[in-house]
Amino acid sequence: MTVSGLGERLSAVRRQEKLSQEEMAERLGVSRSAYQYYERGERDLTGSLLLRILETFGVDPLWILEGDSEAGMNSREREISQAYRAIGLAVENRINESSIVVSADKKWDAIDFLFAEFLEAERSQPVEAAPDAHRIDSILRLVA
Repeated sequence: MTVSGLGERLSAVRRQEKLSQEEMAERLGVSRSAYQYYERGERDLTGSLLLRILETFGVDPLWILEGDSEAGMNSREREISQAYRAIGLAVENRINESSIVVSADKKWDAIDFLFAEFLEAERSQPVEAAPDAHRIDSILRLVA
């Protein structure tokens, strides 16, 4: 399976480093012709070669595999941003719907706490970004 745009991003890394294709191939330990296939997207990178690129040039793994989206974020960053927003909106809505009085600082403490929970839970299994109303209420009571 060829990763769309990977060759262009590989070329961008090479140009950023001001290397010729020959020099880039040498740094990666492959022949120039093999490197050219990778850069043109005619051959898939091996896992070990991808790792070598990441380690040698300090490239962001998500960027090299996915590229930038229209907003300059890769898909993982976009998912995290959307989850943070969903949690913030859920907390704001819960404050407006309930009788809980919370200062702005404490509201953000609750959002940050719930977001940290989301990130921790997501490591083990996919979860919904916005927690349920009961969970939000219990956190708001803790921080209020």
